[in-house]
Amino acid sequence: MREDHRNIAIEAKALNVGYRTPSGTPAVVLKNFDLTVPEGEFLTIIGPSGCGKSTFLRAVADLLEPVSGSLSVFGGDASEARRRRDVAFVFQDSTLLPWRTVTENVSLPHDVGGGLSRRDDGPSAEGLLDLMGLKGMEHRYPSQLSGGQRQRVAIARALITEPRILLMDEPFGALDEITRDRLNDELLKLWRRTGSTILFVTHSIMEATYLGQRVMVLAANPGRIHEVHDLRPLKSADGTCSREDPLVVAAMAELRRELALC
Repeated sequence: MREDHRNIAIEAKALNVGYRTPSGTPAVVLKNFDLTVPEGEFLTIIGPSGCGKSTFLRAVADLLEPVSGSLSVFGGDASEARRRRDVAFVFQDSTLLPWRTVTENVSLPHDVGGGLSRRDDGPSAEGLLDLMGLKGMEHRYPSQLSGGQRQRVAIARALITEPRILLMDEPFGALDEITRDRLNDELLKLWRRTGSTILFVTHSIMEATYLGQRVMVLAANPGRIHEVHDLRPLKSADGTCSREDPLVVAAMAELRRELALC
């Protein structure tokens, strides 16, 4: 295990997250969650349905309040990080507005929030579309794009506010395998360029292993951390690996065995 001296992006201690029943009693989805995520890490999250993968992302995004315990984002409350626009969310559905062009969809956070970039020379919609390989499609509408292109637009929209944390909830789950693999590679390049902290939920063991510096395995009933695997020793300095590397294949097999127990 490597010693890590980076700043802490997310820290959860004895965190319980859930919702209130009609009678007012708490129903806990995540229980006794203890996790530290260094700034700049790419953390992938896998686990059976109902284990709280999306619930944890929603807590970080300040869409769910903790029932008990503590959750800090860059040393403060999740609500503070939300107000600073430190966190952006990309869902499985691209959630683009069908009546807005590609450029207008990417610019939406500026339109509703009014000048959210951290710098006067912050990223433009056009620049982000170029970065995502969508140059020439600025004036198209979502209905004129493929599924992979729509997800690229959604990622560009999330990046326009220069978030320090990018939360991704199965963003490529509905795509074909070839498109998914291509977007995995593009996402790794984007992560290296921006230095953002990424939390990435997936049901794919291969995707989790290929993308993550660490893989967090969750168990269900209630949702809890089963294990966190450090995969950095299997990867090159730029965070990449080969899907056919025997060590990577062995790591996938170990994750598959663990999931069978969760």
